[in-house]
Amino acid sequence: MAVTDKVLAAFKRPQRALMLGHVHPDADVLGTLLALGLALGTRGWTVAWGGPHPAPPMLAFLPGIERYARLERVEGPLDVAVLTDCPNPERTEGLLDQARRTGAAIVNIDHHHDNRGYGDVNWVEPGAAATGEMIYELLMALGAPITPAIATNLFTAIHMDTGSFRYSNVTPTTFRIGGALVAAGADPAFVSGQLYERRSLEALRWLGQALTRIEVSPDGRVAWLALPAGAIPETIIESEDLVTYPRSVESVRVACLLRERNGVVKVSLRGKGDVDVSRIAAQFGGGGHPNAAGCTVPGPLERVTRDVLTAIRAALEAR
Repeated sequence: MAVTDKVLAAFKRPQRALMLGHVHPDADVLGTLLALGLALGTRGWTVAWGGPHPAPPMLAFLPGIERYARLERVEGPLDVAVLTDCPNPERTEGLLDQARRTGAAIVNIDHHHDNRGYGDVNWVEPGAAATGEMIYELLMALGAPITPAIATNLFTAIHMDTGSFRYSNVTPTTFRIGGALVAAGADPAFVSGQLYERRSLEALRWLGQALTRIEVSPDGRVAWLALPAGAIPETIIESEDLVTYPRSVESVRVACLLRERNGVVKVSLRGKGDVDVSRIAAQFGGGGHPNAAGCTVPGPLERVTRDVLTAIRAALEAR
């Protein structure tokens, strides 16, 4: 994973930068944007962070998260706008276009194989298990110090992007970088505790209600969880990786979470290596990784569920 000269040139001298997040920011994007922005700040940069949606409460433990703002518009002057872990520029809901109009150079850093290459500088490494690995290598190449705050952000980003180091994309490099981040001050027990051990009793009961909706196909290869609008509080959905539960069924090869909200259905797909679920998501205008992908589809939940399950079954039969 080599940092190109063009990428290094974008960060050569102190500038005014926006760390721009995508819709519904998760630990992958927030951890990388916070880490990079904090590092640039120590090198004389003027840095702001924000995106179309606020950071979720479950990630309030990330160092510097209080600086991440919900943006209604992007105003200059700006020299650089950095996006991480964002393959589709439409996920900024127009904020990227506003950043361009300030004259900012767009730096796109990502590991999704279907990244659209929308930046003035594009660094896309599909072989990286997590964009957090790339940001770590960038900071090393820049000679930036890895403080405990930066280490915690990057460790959390890598932890989540690899499914707690469980996904098939994990490599020796992942553990090398993870070890270096722990040595620099990241605390794995603290991160895991913050992510997984802060549920309220009410949240646990809502989770139980959600899990009763899981369905499995007659052949056992497909499992899905369809949530009508208002069935489960949004705070529960945002704080739980619900799609992992149908995926955990032993016989399942493809799992799907479908959440209805405001006339659209957000679809999360997970696979176990038998099918490239990013190709299924692409049929509905989405994308992602071979084993983790998603899309947002207009229409009622029942129809979208039927259409997505039809596409999943067709992909399974075609393999």
